[in-house]
Amino acid sequence: MRPALILILLGGLLASVGLAQEPAPSDVPPPAPATVAPPPPASPSGTPETQSSPPAPPSAAQGSESSPPAASASPEKAPADVQGARETPLDNETFDARIHRRLDEFNQRHAQRQLETASYAEASGADPGLGRYADARKIQVELKDELDREQTSEQLANDYAEQVREVLGKEQAVQDFIAKRRNTLDDLSKQSVSVNRQDLEVALANLARQPESPEIQAQMRDIDRRLSEAERVENDVPAHRTRAEQEAAGAAEELAKLKALQQSYQKESKAFAADALAAHNNRLALADRLEYYLVRAQAEDVLEQGRKAMESAQHLSASPEVDKTLNSSAPTRKSDPDLELLRSCIQQSGDVKACHEKASQPHQE
Repeated sequence: MRPALILILLGGLLASVGLAQEPAPSDVPPPAPATVAPPPPASPSGTPETQSSPPAPPSAAQGSESSPPAASASPEKAPADVQGARETPLDNETFDARIHRRLDEFNQRHAQRQLETASYAEASGADPGLGRYADARKIQVELKDELDREQTSEQLANDYAEQVREVLGKEQAVQDFIAKRRNTLDDLSKQSVSVNRQDLEVALANLARQPESPEIQAQMRDIDRRLSEAERVENDVPAHRTRAEQEAAGAAEELAKLKALQQSYQKESKAFAADALAAHNNRLALADRLEYYLVRAQAEDVLEQGRKAMESAQHLSASPEVDKTLNSSAPTRKSDPDLELLRSCIQQSGDVKACHEKASQPHQE
């Protein structure tokens, strides 16, 4: 049963490693963190039922194996469910409401994952033998959390970048307004310079001394009209100039504030982009860590089996009857006199042939 559990566990965890190593798509809502399924019930034969999430080892009632960590009691709310519950789509909300909504929803999902991680830590603390399984499951939850953080940070970075473009458009409009007011001030200055009221009054007085004629009257009416225009300009231009100067100065202040806001948005956009990159790098590191836990779980499982096998090993000894038989005295074998003579001759002379012929002579006789 233990090899089957290990294969199922490795299959689920390897799937998490593959998911962590894939680049996160941008401009998409973060996926709903899946609620951890309860441990698979054991069948009457003792084989756990297969399910999609990787199971933990069986309970302690089945020997020395222990039960998996308890899953979080409160499931996470998926972003799709949150989107469906909104009265207004997220993209149609105002900028500040959209930013706050993204952050609030991520914090809610993050809190749920923290509770899930704490449940694994609590379960592994109650059963030390469950630690290697709880570590792998915690890494899975942290991978989901970093994936969610990466995608949410990318969305926030795009939100701030879009807002930067909108502020740039407002800045251009304010700059155009300031340019128009400056042109107005130039026109007012030209009007003041071009109109010389004193010259018109002298000309009107000279025409009044001339004899009356239709031409003289027409010229006097034209000069009177120009004097009236000059009086209007003298009365209206200062007020127009003051108002134009005030509006240009106020617009310049607003332009400075818009530029400061643009810089703040750019800073936040870059910061969230950096957060997304950091979360992506963390996912890669967590995937490596999860791979280490998989290899370690395999090795520890083999070591545990070896420990159990060594504890139950018993050496087989011979029965007392065998020892008694082997230790009993054996019958003495009589020595061969001819062999003794042959050995003595070989040791003295070293001539094996001569000694052999000498030893065979008595038998021939």
